[in-house]
Amino acid sequence: MPLVHRVLKRAKLAFDRCIVGRGPRSVQEEAPMTHRLFDLGLLAPRERADAVRELSRRLNGPIEVDLPPNLHHLRAVATINKVGAMRVSRLDWNLPGLRRATTPSADDTAPQVLVALQEAGVTRFQQGGRQGEIRAGDLTVIENAKPYEVVFQGMVRAVVVRVPADLLGLRPSLLDRVTAVRIGSDRPIVNAAVAFFTRLARSQAAVGETEAALFAQPCVDLIRAVVTSGIGRDDLAGGPLNRTLLHRVEEYVRLHLTEPDLTAARIAAEHHVSVRQLYLTLSRAGITLGDWIRTQRLQEARKELASPAHQYMTIEAIAHRWGFSSAPHFSRVFKAAYGVSPREWRLDNRALSGKIAL
Repeated sequence: MPLVHRVLKRAKLAFDRCIVGRGPRSVQEEAPMTHRLFDLGLLAPRERADAVRELSRRLNGPIEVDLPPNLHHLRAVATINKVGAMRVSRLDWNLPGLRRATTPSADDTAPQVLVALQEAGVTRFQQGGRQGEIRAGDLTVIENAKPYEVVFQGMVRAVVVRVPADLLGLRPSLLDRVTAVRIGSDRPIVNAAVAFFTRLARSQAAVGETEAALFAQPCVDLIRAVVTSGIGRDDLAGGPLNRTLLHRVEEYVRLHLTEPDLTAARIAAEHHVSVRQLYLTLSRAGITLGDWIRTQRLQEARKELASPAHQYMTIEAIAHRWGFSSAPHFSRVFKAAYGVSPREWRLDNRALSGKIAL
C-alpha cells in the first residue's frame, strides 16, 4: 500500500475512535449520520495528530494543519452535522493554524464555501490578498478550493458552515470581494446567521436526516444574505432574511420548548421583528403560535411518558419539564389531543410491574 494511503487509513481510524459513543469502524464503512460528536480527548497524545488532521479535512477539505509542539496540550471537541448537502459543524479547539497552499487538483472534492462564525476567541484569516480578524459575534467567508491561511489565538470556539459552491450559486467575482473579510456583529444579518447556525449546530443531535434536510434551503438563503451584506448591499440581504424567518423561528422554538416563558414577544424580540410580523409570517404558513407550541410540547412529553429512560419521572415532573403549568392542565390537553390520559398512555406503553412512577 502506498505511503499516502497508509497515512490516510491511519488518520481515518484515529478519527473513528474519537466519535463519542461509537466503537471502531471499518475505514470503508461510512454510515449515513446526521450528527457526530468528536472528542480528541478519547485518544492517547501520539494519536491526536492523525485524528485532528482527519477532522480538519472533513471540515475544510484538503488542508495542512499546524500542530503544537506538545500534543498533550492539543484539544479538540467538535460536532459534524449533515443538513442536506451542507455541513454545519461546531468546534472548540486550540490548533495553531490551518493553511491551503495549493490550487485545486483533479482529485480534490468539489469547491466549497466555508462560513466561519466566531463564538469565542480570536481567529485571523488570509485569502486572495485580504486579511480579516474575527472575534465573538463576527463571521467571515472562505473558498476552500483556493489558497488560504487561518491562524488561531489560543482556544477558539466557532461554528463552520460548509456549502457546495454550485449550490450557493454566487458569481466568483462576488465571492472574491468578501472572502477573508470581517463581517461584524453590528449587521442584523450577522446576528441572525450566528444565532441560527449556532442553535442548529447545538441541537441537530435530536433531529433526523429527513427533518434536517428541511433546513438546507434556509441555510443557503442566509449565507447568500451574509455574502451580499459583506459587500455592502444590505438592501439585497433583506429578502433572504425575511424568507428564512419561519425556519429560524421553528428552530428557536424547538430548542426552547421546555421554557415556560416562550412567548410571542420573546420570540419576536430574539429575531428582531415585531410581534405583528411574527404572527403574519406564521399565519402565511398556516401556523397558530400557541397551538403549535403546545402540540410540540405534547409530542415530546408523550415520547417521554412511553420511554423506559424516564420511567421514574412522575407525570407532573414531565409536564413541568415541557412547559405545562400544572398536571391537571397537562392531563386535559393531553387527553384532548390523544384520546387517553397521560397515565393510560404510560401504562399502555410501558407496563413495568408497578415500577412506573405515577
